[in-house]
Amino acid sequence: MMFMIVLELNARPADQYPDLDKAIKALGNWSNRMKNMWMVETRFTAAQIRDLLKPTLVAGTDRLFVTRMTTNWAGTGMGDGFQDWMNRRNFTGTK
Repeated sequence: MMFMIVLELNARPADQYPDLDKAIKALGNWSNRMKNMWMVETRFTAAQIRDLLKPTLVAGTDRLFVTRMTTNWAGTGMGDGFQDWMNRRNFTGTK
């Protein structure tokens, strides 16, 4: 399944999140072509993703939003290969 993860990271300096990138990348195929927004193909649910990432947030005012994506998407300016990458993803959760 495909999920979008959106973060508002408020700790300063911003490099206080050493485990966040590793935790997101460990979820599965990922892309982060926009600041603080990731797309991840994973077997986990939105709630499981939230619970796995929550311990990596360091500021009490950090915010995290996870939502499941569908094949109904559109984008522009996302860089070379993005459309092909998205078209190879599994949005249904079945193989």
